[in-house]
Amino acid sequence: MDHRKSGHVLIIANGQIMNKKVLEDYSRKADCIIAANGGSAICYENKIYPHFIVGDLDSIDKVVLDYFKEAKVIQIHDQNRHDMDKAVGFACTLNPKKIYVLGAFGKRLDHSLANLVFIQSQTFSIPITFIDDFGQLSYIRGNYDLDLPPGRTVSLFSFLPVLGLSLEGFTYPLDNEDFPNGFNGLSNITNSIKSQILIKKGSLFIYCLHENTPT
Repeated sequence: MDHRKSGHVLIIANGQIMNKKVLEDYSRKADCIIAANGGSAICYENKIYPHFIVGDLDSIDKVVLDYFKEAKVIQIHDQNRHDMDKAVGFACTLNPKKIYVLGAFGKRLDHSLANLVFIQSQTFSIPITFIDDFGQLSYIRGNYDLDLPPGRTVSLFSFLPVLGLSLEGFTYPLDNEDFPNGFNGLSNITNSIKSQILIKKGSLFIYCLHENTPT
């Protein structure tokens, strides 16, 4: 296919991926797979062939590069940008409908924090969802509709002020409340087929547990 017009792009980063079924499911559904630098080792270990390898290539074994000889290597030397920034930036040039990222978190805490800061500092024109073994993380502004069945666990967070926050269709609702010191909404639960988050000013991380994930 023409990867310049991909439907769903999957980025595999070099974080922790323990649930092989999650990795296999998202890899199988992806129209295009990008290995973000050291994420190529995860692809190698799990027999997943990326279409692109993106990064400065500083942490890629030559054996891995030789094995993926048909993958297109996009080498980016800019030291002011980390691997996630480079991989997402390249993925956006493919004009996908959606971007999924696996392996953004776990392992070194500083890498996980860098990725969270990166997510919070960007305004993405393409929806990006970060996947781990237990759930999906997105970053939202304004009003956001959730299409989840009742009983699904959803956590909401912000390091920054959130003003005029309303939660509808949740076990623990809110009605136009202000949180000037940030917001910590761990393990709320949907109680309606349609749930809604409304934010007058600010933004939130939203983390939805996968179906059948123990709470």
